[in-house]
Amino acid sequence: MTSRDVQASLSFLHWQDLYNLEKPFQIFINIPEDAEDQRDTNLVFKRVCLTIRDVRGLSTELSLDTNGFIYRQHTMRTTDCTDREDVEQSYLSEVEELLKREVEGADRVFFFDWRLRKNTPEIEGTVMDMNDLTTWLRPAVHVHVDQSPAAALKRIQLQLKEEAPQLLRGRVRIINVWRPLIDSVEDWPIAVSDGRTIKRCDLVEADHVRRHYTGSTMYLMPDPQQQFYYMSKQSKNDVLIFKNFDSKRDVDAPSNKHRLLIDEIVAPHASFLHPDATADATPRESIEVRALVFTYLKS
Repeated sequence: MTSRDVQASLSFLHWQDLYNLEKPFQIFINIPEDAEDQRDTNLVFKRVCLTIRDVRGLSTELSLDTNGFIYRQHTMRTTDCTDREDVEQSYLSEVEELLKREVEGADRVFFFDWRLRKNTPEIEGTVMDMNDLTTWLRPAVHVHVDQSPAAALKRIQLQLKEEAPQLLRGRVRIINVWRPLIDSVEDWPIAVSDGRTIKRCDLVEADHVRRHYTGSTMYLMPDPQQQFYYMSKQSKNDVLIFKNFDSKRDVDAPSNKHRLLIDEIVAPHASFLHPDATADATPRESIEVRALVFTYLKS
């Protein structure tokens, strides 16, 4: 298959002086009518047109530690990803096998989230039930890293409280496994950045406020040196594995606080409208799994 680099636009965070006074935020619950502040976000984004390179044309091998992402061939055995029981009893086991094979030093894999996404029309005023994992979410269009370092630590202490002190002595990574559920993505592929080209100062932490949990993500501001990649006509057997957090400090490239000092390769990412997408293209459907990957401290 020939490579197809494209010119397309991505949505980046647009810095506001307001962020010097209040932390960026998004609220994913209904705001009470009597609340003085009715804003559900203070985030401002802008679209930037750039070249997104097709990984099918790369002559060099990608690496999680060097680039922050890799693609691998993997045939999915699970047949119904809209069935929560099927995903959690079957598909997650497949993903664990894949991660332990492809991620160096993966001693333990702990899944804390998975999501389905589909390119469907957005209904204004709709509030998604984020607790229902079988709800189809729309593609995420703003360039981001799913978990900030503070959120990664909070997640471990919340869900693995008793084991956290020991686990945090070793290496901790948050790794996502993303794949289409259709034969070929034509409309909204996912773009992922080469972690070596991301400056720490261009990642800004933002709170995500939900009814039962407040986490934080990081949004990326644009810089001309940033490089983005995608896979043309990505199929259900073409699996993208990318890194959102890494506690190891001596890997080759960067990641950042509400402007958080961290030194690791991560892979900011977002979906984008392919310029060659046709009106009758099959809507993208995908499943994404989020995992904590632990490497035990060797005595």
